Amino acid sequence: MKEGLPLSDLKQRAEEKAKQRISGTSSRRQEEKEILRNEINSYTGENVFTLNAVPQTMVERKLLRVTAYCRVSTDDIGQVISIEMQKREYQKKIKENPNWEYYGTFVDDGFSGTNTDHRPGFRRMMEDAIAGKFDVIITKSVSRFARNLLDCIGWVRKLQNHDPPIAVIFEDVNLNTLDQTSNLILFVLAMVAEEESHMKSEAMLISLEWRFSRGRFLIPRLLGYDTVKGPDGKKTLVIVPEEANTVRLMFYMLLNGSNLDEIAATLTDLGRLTGSGSSVWNAGKVRGYLRNERYCGDILARKTWTPNFHDHKSKKNRGAKNRYFQPNHHMAIVSRAQWNAAQKILNSAKFSRNHKFHPMRIVTTGALRGFVSINVHWAGYDADDYYRISSVVMGEAEGNLDLEQEYLPDGGLRLTGLSDEEGIQRIARELSEAEKAVQAEIEGTDAGNEQTDPEDPDGFQVASGDMFSHRNDPVIHFTRNSIKLNGALQNRLLAETVEILLNPLERLLAVRKCDPSNSNAISLGSKNPICATPFCRILFDMLGWNAECRYQVLASFRIKGGEGVALLDLDNCIAKVPGKETEDQPVEQIAEKQETNDSGKVIFYGADDEALTVEKQAEEEERRRRLEEIESRTFGSPIFEHDGNIRYSPIDDDGEWDIFADAVEQDSDYKVDDDTVLGLQLEMLEEKKDDLQ
Repeated sequence: MKEGLPLSDLKQRAEEKAKQRISGTSSRRQEEKEILRNEINSYTGENVFTLNAVPQTMVERKLLRVTAYCRVSTDDIGQVISIEMQKREYQKKIKENPNWEYYGTFVDDGFSGTNTDHRPGFRRMMEDAIAGKFDVIITKSVSRFARNLLDCIGWVRKLQNHDPPIAVIFEDVNLNTLDQTSNLILFVLAMVAEEESHMKSEAMLISLEWRFSRGRFLIPRLLGYDTVKGPDGKKTLVIVPEEANTVRLMFYMLLNGSNLDEIAATLTDLGRLTGSGSSVWNAGKVRGYLRNERYCGDILARKTWTPNFHDHKSKKNRGAKNRYFQPNHHMAIVSRAQWNAAQKILNSAKFSRNHKFHPMRIVTTGALRGFVSINVHWAGYDADDYYRISSVVMGEAEGNLDLEQEYLPDGGLRLTGLSDEEGIQRIARELSEAEKAVQAEIEGTDAGNEQTDPEDPDGFQVASGDMFSHRNDPVIHFTRNSIKLNGALQNRLLAETVEILLNPLERLLAVRKCDPSNSNAISLGSKNPICATPFCRILFDMLGWNAECRYQVLASFRIKGGEGVALLDLDNCIAKVPGKETEDQPVEQIAEKQETNDSGKVIFYGADDEALTVEKQAEEEERRRRLEEIESRTFGSPIFEHDGNIRYSPIDDDGEWDIFADAVEQDSDYKVDDDTVLGLQLEMLEEKKDDLQ
């Protein structure tokens, strides 16, 4: 028997003995194994002492500092009892354990378990844990701790790696995260908790779909209204008179020309309270209230949605989910005409030079019947508005442009895809790009995903601007953001201010002189383009023009009895793709750069860089004129034919003339007189004085 020899030396001794033995029947490897077996069997382990390991669940501290964590997902009043009972039960349980010391209880009341970032109680608990303020966390279940798999595993491992390790005890499965077998079990439980959360989220979406389709909307507290439940169990809104006056003042001031900052300052000075009880207003708060469709009695549900149940981040619903709209859901504080007018003002705020509402004005008599007077800075109307009112006036459709009958609940945008379902307007979900591609394949149509080449604008042939020198012809240049009347057109009009009118049905533009007091008047005399982004964007979309191109339209004059108007057929235009050097320069300036006059004789260089002398100038000009006449019949012409018989006849012939007939104002139901606004302000001022006394 070998005494005091460490077990680690046995193998080495066995190998040494094997080298000394000679065997003709066993291999060297077998001999080594046999010797090792003999050494192990003869070893007694004397003078070797074992020190038993301390289990990781037991900490050297005499008393373990224990905290509890409680959470409920909703902030309903009924959950208060649940939270208080959990707090009391944990406090009693920890204090009754002689080896535990009660540290406290962390609570998240009304917070989802799918994202720990949104739970202040949980975040505070983890900060104290990392700071070493307690040793054990006790909670009801994995789902109470976290429903997100990565969050749950990540925090548990962080606590396990803490020095000293911090245990998490899940009561329902009696699991301690410091046990050796806890990791696999915890992973499975966390995965199950996450899937449960996912299933609950899907069930909630189905429930909302059912509720909304039957008019059972989610109706939170709103300034100006109180929420009540009717006999049928449906919630509705009833007006709170004192708060409703605050809402009315906001709308009335906006309609009478005040901007958002002025409205906010007035409400702050008058001491009016917001929905959250604050007396301090700003432009953002005012805009939020002015955009709420519930103030005109309508309701639009599911304006936002949550793509990911993990982070609960909402995004604007632009067709990903069905939306539900019900007009006249409750009593209105302002009329729908006033609310719609306010939306158009807000939509045009970044373009318009003032904050007043510009009603649509259309000519109803004379040769320009059906032409809409254009305010180039106003973005409150879209192409549909122009088409609709022009169709009605020209007798192509019935109805009128009535703000009271329009539904614009989605940020001032007209709803499309409405379908009735049990009295509720359902806005059908738009197809995704993938779904559109499949639908196009089934129907054998183009999915519309091809990009337009700026070198080939739809419907137009692109030609060099040198072929169409209209320096002496009256033309208008259009870009996506501006229009420019050239000098020849301005000289022919003989006016300081003009009015631009559009007939969308005939795709005609008219320019006539007007009085400077006209709200849509445009001043002439400047060589700079006129900034007209709102109008140009509508015009480009209406005509299918390419936004990357500039368009040039030749004007023709119609004169009768000394009264004239410039007419432009928008279908007969020239499209030009701007190059690097010509992008921001008119054709005239580019031509001037190509001329050299150093010697006083050379005025132009042709394609072969051959100088033309003054003597050949007349010959060259005549050649270019003939070329322009020939090429203009093919280049720059649209690929479709335009039928102008409807409107050209009365203008050209002996039809009703009256070319300066005033454009009649439409949709005036929104108006609020100044006395009403002043009366509201004085009433609120008296209320403020009474509160101070």
